[in-house]
Amino acid sequence: MLAARSASALEDVRSDCAARGADALAIATDVGDEAAVAELARRAVEQFGRIDVWVNNAGVMLYGRLEDTPSAAYRRVIETNLFGQIHGARAALPHFRRQGGGVLINMSSVWGRVSSPHVSAYVTSKFAVRAFSECLRQELSDADDIHVVTILPQAVDTPMWRRAANFSGRELRRLPLARSPEEIAKRIIWCAEDPRREVTDRRAGRLLELAHTVAPPLWEAVTPRLFGRLAFGDGRRDETSGNLFDPVHHD
Repeated sequence: MLAARSASALEDVRSDCAARGADALAIATDVGDEAAVAELARRAVEQFGRIDVWVNNAGVMLYGRLEDTPSAAYRRVIETNLFGQIHGARAALPHFRRQGGGVLINMSSVWGRVSSPHVSAYVTSKFAVRAFSECLRQELSDADDIHVVTILPQAVDTPMWRRAANFSGRELRRLPLARSPEEIAKRIIWCAEDPRREVTDRRAGRLLELAHTVAPPLWEAVTPRLFGRLAFGDGRRDETSGNLFDPVHHD
C-alpha cells in the first residue's frame, strides 16, 4: 500500500513496484485527515487481508522564528508530522489487535532528541512522536506480538528541505552528512523484520544526542550560530508556505 497526497507521484512509484513484481495499491491520502487514513487501512485489509507493518513516514518542514511564522503554517507542521502518525496508529492498531500482531513504525528524527532554532515546529513534532511512541509501548504491554518502533534518522537527502516552508527570508541549505533515502528504507525494513524499541541512525546522530545530553547549556549557547551557518546560505528568499498545504514538484 502506498499513500501520499500526490496521485501522480504515487502512480509512478506503484508502476515501479509492479515492474519489480509487487502487488501494489496506491491511494492519494492526506495523513492530516483522520477519516482518510482510516479508509486507507480499511482498503489495505480489503485488498490484502491483513496489515503486517504500518510505517508513519509523512513529514513537512518549516524554517523561521516562531514570531515570524504564520500560525496556520506552524499548526500544519504539527498536524502532518504528529497527528498524521497518531491517525496512522489509530487506524492500524485495531487491526493488529484483531489479528494478534503487527509492527507500527513511527518516524521521528535526531531532532526528536536535540533542539535547534528556526525549526521549532518540526523539532516539537518529532519530540512528540518519540513521547507518543513510548506511551503506546506502555499501553500495548499486554500484547507481546504488537511492536512500536521509533526510528530517529540524522539528516536525510530528500526534497523535504527544498520544498519546506520558509519564513526566514534566507536561502536554505541541505544539512551536511545527509543519509540516502535508500539507507533509511533499509533501516525501516530491518526494524519491520526485527522490531527494536528505538533506533538512531547513525553515528553522527548518536554523537549529537550525546552532546545535547551531556552539556545542555553549552548546546543552547553554540547551536544558534552553528545552525545558522549550516542551514542558511547568503542569499535572500521570498516567504513561501512550500508544500505544507499542497504537494510541490518544482524540483
